[in-house]
Amino acid sequence: MPSLINELMLAEVAEVAKKAQAIILVDSSKLNAEDAIAFRAKLRTAAAKLKVAKSAILYRVLPAEFAKVVPASGSIGMICTGEDIAAAAKIVNELAKEDKVKLRGAIMEGKALDAKAAKALADLPTREQANAMVVRVLQSPLTQLVRIANVKPTELVRVLKVKSDEGAKS
Repeated sequence: MPSLINELMLAEVAEVAKKAQAIILVDSSKLNAEDAIAFRAKLRTAAAKLKVAKSAILYRVLPAEFAKVVPASGSIGMICTGEDIAAAAKIVNELAKEDKVKLRGAIMEGKALDAKAAKALADLPTREQANAMVVRVLQSPLTQLVRIANVKPTELVRVLKVKSDEGAKS
């Protein structure tokens, strides 16, 4: 019979996982207390949350495809992201380069990704960067249209100025 603590942990992890847009699994066993606090603070700025749980609990919450990613025993970190998945992936990638965390995999749109595919998420632009790209793409043709529309009145004003100067001289 499962203990009350495990049942509560299972319910909490299941609820957090259900609300997440994407889940990134990491092995955070090499993080010391200071690094863990800084890591959690960075994740909060990206609207993500780190939840560390026993592997047995994650087996029950995550899809079956993650059986090969989740270790048989021990704890694993589950990063639940909001809408900006790339921002959280970039933070994880920074710590992975420092060898403080190990990327295990991810779930995005209900599909399991291995560690290599999850690492590719960090190469995606953040939500703000993607919005800026869209605005630039839309803004460029409009700017050119305004410039073209302004050319004719400017030329007309120049011609009238020349004619008025010629009329004033005679």
